[in-house]
Amino acid sequence: MDYIEKAKFWAENPCFDIETQEEARKLLKNQNRDLCKDSFGSILEFGTGGLRGIMGVGTNRVNRYTIQTATEGVARIIRKNNIGHSAKGVIIGYDTRHCSFDFAKVACEVLAGHGIPVYLFSEASPTPLVSCELLRRNAAAGIIITASHNPPEYNGYKVYWKNGGQIVPPLDGQIINQIRNIKRVDEIPVIPFEKALEQMNIEWIHKDADEYYLNTVSNLSLGNCENNKKLGVVFTPLHGTGGRLVPELLRRHCFEKVKVVEKQMVPDGEFPTVASPNPEDIGAFNMAVSQASDEDELILANDPDADRLGVMIRDSEKKWHWLTGNQIGVLILDFILSNLSKQNLLPKNGVIFTTVVTSPLVSKIAEEYGLKVVEVLTGFKWIRQAALKYEKDHDFKFVFGMEESHGYLMGNHSGDKDGIWASLVFAEMVASHKANNLTPLDRLNQIYQHHGTYLDVLKTRTFSGAGGIEKIQQLMEILRDSPPETVAGNSVVQITDFLHNTITCTDKTSPPKIGPGLPPSNVISIELEDRTRIIARPSGTEPKIKYYFNLCGEDSLILEKKLDAIQQDFLRD
Repeated sequence: MDYIEKAKFWAENPCFDIETQEEARKLLKNQNRDLCKDSFGSILEFGTGGLRGIMGVGTNRVNRYTIQTATEGVARIIRKNNIGHSAKGVIIGYDTRHCSFDFAKVACEVLAGHGIPVYLFSEASPTPLVSCELLRRNAAAGIIITASHNPPEYNGYKVYWKNGGQIVPPLDGQIINQIRNIKRVDEIPVIPFEKALEQMNIEWIHKDADEYYLNTVSNLSLGNCENNKKLGVVFTPLHGTGGRLVPELLRRHCFEKVKVVEKQMVPDGEFPTVASPNPEDIGAFNMAVSQASDEDELILANDPDADRLGVMIRDSEKKWHWLTGNQIGVLILDFILSNLSKQNLLPKNGVIFTTVVTSPLVSKIAEEYGLKVVEVLTGFKWIRQAALKYEKDHDFKFVFGMEESHGYLMGNHSGDKDGIWASLVFAEMVASHKANNLTPLDRLNQIYQHHGTYLDVLKTRTFSGAGGIEKIQQLMEILRDSPPETVAGNSVVQITDFLHNTITCTDKTSPPKIGPGLPPSNVISIELEDRTRIIARPSGTEPKIKYYFNLCGEDSLILEKKLDAIQQDFLRD
């Protein structure tokens, strides 16, 4: 069916509720045809963060019917790939967004209809907690209803497999194929939620999951109780799930001077106090900064599902500074490795996992400690998969994983990035440096003096609407087919195409070489003669194209001027 036929089907078929039918009829009116095409012209695909989209009517929207069909696809693959294991059930969590709990109940009904036991969190829960509980129960899979840091009109659907990490190919493709084969939603077997509860197809997960998580994460502590007592900390969950665990975790590790942003501790899917509930955005810290006293030296912020960490820190003159995801990760890694090394706990066969768009400084630090560094595609699911493979096949020990988009993990308690643990380790790091009369910025500058100054910047361009995806693909095709020979006066020396797994040297004397061997992904990396790296990739969860700029040199002011020239040249239309 084309998008008009699909919309008519939703408008006329009694398998859809009356409100849905009415909204579909509105979209069929001539003045709404572009929106109708956007809503029904495709189906939601699994990207770097699972399914994610605007809530509303249509196959390309998040609603109870797309949640039903997604869960039907998941249920079929669980039954097919986990014969005997499906009896261990599925863990379901959800964040504080509009409709998240309702969508979680819809997923429960479908799984119950397949006879698969369901374990549902009794309140909104952080993503790392859900992954931790999945591993604790050795469950078949996990589902989390969340759109992470997206605006209020979004929601999403993350699928985790029995290894605790998000699904990767070929599983995501298998689920999509099952979804495409579903002709009618009224053919999906369901057991109504209340009935499934009565029949014990669904069981609630209560506070014992929190205790297990907190006790497990506490074993990863690297701080000193006396140092921690002296640090003033402000915390905000940005109306999300982090408020459930972060203050308690800090309290258990002797942080006595912790204050929370009370208005933002209130779970609210409208995120009324911020323009965007994203700790990658400095504007999300405005309320926390306004409430900080002179004694406060650190602000911690989680995104709504608490798998990311954003921070602001004070310099020696008490001025607040927001840190990038790369800077946070560099400081955490430096703190972890220096402490493990001092305690003779650093494994000789340790491995650090990072992504192809993360600052090269991460690799520099890890290699100095004699650790192996493995680069993977963007998305923490690839870090989890690679970590398990290296531990199983190569006898390496996972030490730390990070991605530049504020995602970090140490330990095996979660198969995904963990903004709750990261809140603790970053606070411990700040307290430790304070005891040595250093600010985190002082320590960052010491790292730069040793390894060189790094400037790592992300720029995004958004293309919304029905033609947005097409425009983004066009930009990537132009870059792939007609790459620049120079950027801001610097010659391009090498181009890596992750989609075709090729490395092309631009001296025109060397034939293309085989690329890094990662799964095909629409990513292009361009390296300049001065060691600058530019990477372009479409977002897997939003209608955006992302450009990553990685520069290295001796002077930050020179690097900033160079960045301006590079961006003006490279991003011009």
